[in-house]
Amino acid sequence: MEKLAALEATASSTAWNYCGERLAVGTGEGAIQVWEKERGGGGSSFSCIHKWQAYNGPVVKIIWGSPEYGDVVASSSTDGNISLWEEIEENDQSTWRKCTQFEEPHTAALDFQFGNCLTGLKLVVAWADGRVKVYDMLDTLDLKQWQLQADFLNDIVVDGKSERRSYSAASIAWRPPVSSIQQPIFALAYRSNSLLHNVAKVWEFLDAYQRWSPVAELRAPGEEGDSVNSLSWATNIGRPYELIAVGSSCAVLIWHLEFSQIAGEKPIARRVARLTEHNGEVWQVEWDMSGMTLASYGSDGVVRLWQANIDGVWQQQAIVKSAKD
Repeated sequence: MEKLAALEATASSTAWNYCGERLAVGTGEGAIQVWEKERGGGGSSFSCIHKWQAYNGPVVKIIWGSPEYGDVVASSSTDGNISLWEEIEENDQSTWRKCTQFEEPHTAALDFQFGNCLTGLKLVVAWADGRVKVYDMLDTLDLKQWQLQADFLNDIVVDGKSERRSYSAASIAWRPPVSSIQQPIFALAYRSNSLLHNVAKVWEFLDAYQRWSPVAELRAPGEEGDSVNSLSWATNIGRPYELIAVGSSCAVLIWHLEFSQIAGEKPIARRVARLTEHNGEVWQVEWDMSGMTLASYGSDGVVRLWQANIDGVWQQQAIVKSAKD
């Protein structure tokens, strides 16, 4: 297997840009790097073409924005705030600048994801106090201009009272676009010490009420739920249902989500697989670009690849592990 890039030992977060064949890297020293495939020579190696000091502390997470808006990354550090960076041309050279910053006093961002929806680019942020905020880009030509479009709680209502908890982690997955844009629907799961609050929910923007509403819960009947570490929504190429993968505290869970053609009816969620081969925590799940193969990584230090057979039964197809093991 050919080595494409040798990252620094302090690399703490990475994100791959499929469109531009670029890799964004956040380091434990607070720097952000952009790696690009070397041109010419017939090789496929990558080199670092940009590096700047973004934070005083480690970079916790970094993601790419939608390619329709240029080369854009969002990142967060241990201070919990989110910074938005844009590549621009300056004096015939490309450089990166900070466009804006999203912050919430006295709390930290646990996860954030871009969605290129019908009404434009959105950013969903799950804050550590249980608040979910959706930000809209106001001007498609100016990444500095954003507004708060929605602010709602992820709390569970019990006996007419809202139970608020502190949360340690969160995961967000937008429904992938069928064309270049997507419907305003995403899945969200928080992790807390309350099993009631660990349920992954699907949120949809309802035009009739002009608000976001939870339209489905990814919880099997009679189960309280496992702690959720990761969510991934598969690309849908001709299926009559959606596929959502959940990496939980003890298994890989795969769900079918069927949307009704009747206006106002909520989608039906059905769990079709509970895969326990990791025999412990599942830290990350990720679909391939076709939405047919799922990769999972767990506390066993192994990457496992899954596919459904012709009968719809999910089976392990391959294991990827370090040569040292």
